[in-house]
Amino acid sequence: MGRLTPEQRDQIAADAAARYRAGETWQQIGDSYGITGDHVRRLTIARFEVTYRRWGQQPVADPQEVRRRRDEGQSIPAIADALGCSLQAVRTALERTGRDDTTRYPRLSMRRRPTAAELEHVSQLYEACPQAPRAREGARNVRGDEGRALAEACRALVDDGVPMLTLARDLGRGATWIHFILECHDLRPAPHPIKSTARRTRV
Repeated sequence: MGRLTPEQRDQIAADAAARYRAGETWQQIGDSYGITGDHVRRLTIARFEVTYRRWGQQPVADPQEVRRRRDEGQSIPAIADALGCSLQAVRTALERTGRDDTTRYPRLSMRRRPTAAELEHVSQLYEACPQAPRAREGARNVRGDEGRALAEACRALVDDGVPMLTLARDLGRGATWIHFILECHDLRPAPHPIKSTARRTRV
């Protein structure tokens, strides 16, 4: 990677802060961006308050405890609050149990609409983002720290059963608005695997 722009440095730092809290090393994060782990560390601690882990310390979310709470119906944000860890640590723990709870499209039985309070909270986070330069009045720059908070709130709702399209429409936004917000901060959930029809035979 060549010389980083200020926006790229901010985005890498925001992503690295979440990934480091979830258990990745600075070097692992740096490798994904093509820069050194020490460079990532310096970018991150200049912008975020980071609590360093002991060497070799694992993510703080115990997979079996997270799975137990998830099976009881607790949301991912509720589990993170109860265990005192990040949302990403909870997602990582769920992935380690071998069951997919964080796909892009919630199961039909778990889908729900966002509440009025949740919509108000997301709207407030968007309004807290700075005015986007050279854009129409009211358009916000969602790529900084404020945008990261917005994206994490949206991702938490998606993980808790609110489809992205439903959330975007209930906020009065375009169909791909939530996709865009999450994409800005590398928070889009993994899609369901696509089942190929190539092997089907004609009757």
